[in-house]
Parts: sequence; C-alpha cells; structure tokens
Amino acid sequence: MGRAWCVFASVLTIACTGTVARLGASVREEQVRFHNGDVTLAGTLFLPSNPGKHPAIVLYHGSGPQPRYPGLARWFAGLGIAALTYDKRGVGESTGDFKKVSFLDLSSDGLAAVDLLKARRDVDPRKIGVWGLSQGGWLGPLAASRSSDIAFVIAVSGPGVSPGEQMVFFYASELRAQGLPDEQVQEASKLRQQPWTYVSTGTGYAATKSAIDQAKSRPWYAQVKAQRDDPFETFQNAAVDRNRLWFRVEMNYDPVATLRKLTVPALFLFGDADQLVPVPKSVEIINQTLTAIHHPDFTIRVFPGVDHGMYLASDNRQEVPAYRQTMKNWLIAHHFASENGAP
Repeated sequence: MGRAWCVFASVLTIACTGTVARLGASVREEQVRFHNGDVTLAGTLFLPSNPGKHPAIVLYHGSGPQPRYPGLARWFAGLGIAALTYDKRGVGESTGDFKKVSFLDLSSDGLAAVDLLKARRDVDPRKIGVWGLSQGGWLGPLAASRSSDIAFVIAVSGPGVSPGEQMVFFYASELRAQGLPDEQVQEASKLRQQPWTYVSTGTGYAATKSAIDQAKSRPWYAQVKAQRDDPFETFQNAAVDRNRLWFRVEMNYDPVATLRKLTVPALFLFGDADQLVPVPKSVEIINQTLTAIHHPDFTIRVFPGVDHGMYLASDNRQEVPAYRQTMKNWLIAHHFASENGAP
C-alpha cells in the first residue's frame, strides 16, 4: 500500500487445550495455556464462529501488572480475526515475574503465543500479527524483527525513543501539570538524565555530583525530589541501582535498531495529547527510520485531543471512535479483516 499521509486539525501525520464457550453468534471463547521456557502463560483465545482458517493477532501489554484485554480481543474476533490475549507473566494465572526480565523475554512471551496459534487448524499461519499498547508498542515491532512468523504490526502509543528518554518526558509532563515554568522543567529534565546515565554507565561521577549539589538550591528541587523516581536518591543508591534491570538493560533499549529490521506492514497510532510519550519526536523518528530503509508499507496516524490510552483527553472514559475504525480500515485494506465485522 505504500506510506500513508493524513492531516487532522493542525497535525501532520504519517500517515493447546481449553474450555470453549459461546459469545453470541459471531465470537466464541477458549481458555488456553502455553509456555515460554519454565514460565506458563494463561490466556483467552477469542475466535470467529465461522469455520475455516482465520487471520490472528496476539495482544502485547503495556508496562506494569497487566492482565488480559478481553474487550479488545473480542472486538478483533468480531472482525474475523482470532485474537489471543494473556495475563502478563506474574499476573493473574500466569507464572513468572515481569519485573525480573527484559524486553527480549517479554517479546518472547508473545512469540510463544504466536507458536500456539500457528499449530491450530483454525488459524492461517501466514496471517498472524501483533498489537501492542505503550510498552507493547515497543514489544510488537521487536517481536516482528525477531520472527518471520509475524505478518503485521499495530503499535499504539509506542515510543520512538528509548525508555529512559520516554520517562524523562513523562516526569517533565508531570512537572508542567504542577505549574512549573517550562525553563525550570527543562533544567529539571537535564538534571534527571545525569544520575540515570551515571548509574547506567558508571561514568561521570564528579559532574553528576556537582549538578546534584547545585540543584538543591533550585526552586524546582522539592518537586523533583517528590516524584516517584527521585533522581537524587538514585545517585545516592548508585551501587545498588546499577544492578537493577532498568539501568542495566531496559533504560537504553534502542527502538530505532528494531525499526530498521521491520519489513512487514505496520500501523502506528498516537494521540497528540499523550503526556507519557513525546509524540512529535516519535513520529519523526519512526517516519525517518522506515523511509530510510525503504519500508514499503507503513502508516502513522495521530489523533487530535487524544491521550496515551486512545481516550479523549477531555474525558478519559471515552475511547475515541476513530481509533478502532482506523485499525479496522487498515486491517481490511490488508485483507486481514472482514468488512462486515465489528464497528
């Protein structure tokens, strides 16, 4: 299909075994379990009720203790796509601990789900894709870059920057919401990066200590120290924190290296009111990276007035209708979904 460009408002966008139960006339549900090494992952597979081999999709989680996404999975099944959603490792009925593994292991959990789908007679093994929100927006492309079994990617609010940079942006947004002037927010963000970089690399101790000593006299010091990840405490606990997975591996994960390996059709969705992800920079990075490698089929769309979870920023209980409609239209255009499926 080639790249898609869309304009909205003033924003330019580039463009197993289990128990089966009936869910009305169009969708049925099956409880499944599968394995990644010694970890058992428990999930639910939502299937179109009509016979034959169906396209399929695996749903990747956001960060934190995320369970299954039954509502979205059921919606995909209504489009004619078998959808597998599972409890993140260490959550619900799944074993393991997501806090003790890297992105690579979490992406492998989803690839184990792909293996389960490939083995089923009611799934078309040539049409298995992945969907992911937030952290899952990193994991989906990563899985596709590692496996030729994945036929398409949908990444929702998936940052084009590293987790470290994304979190600096998040804490900056928090400070702005508290009324801190932009100049002070920029100072605080620069300060936050220094101890994180020092803990991650083990270099720059003197410069970091000097910056922290000077920060104690700044008007934003108390607000930064009160944030969930206190950079001053991180510096004091450097010897301990250096062993944390976040600083050793995850903080510096490079999504650009993954994007350079992406070859399958891909849809990237963002909201311009996202306070967790630097959307304009992410859009620019994804577009430039995929254009540079001559990727033949990617679309990036940014929805105005929409937050990180695809809800209206003015009402975080109302999902913007254009979100699912965009996914549906894209899936139909790529022959993965039915035109007569769910709205």
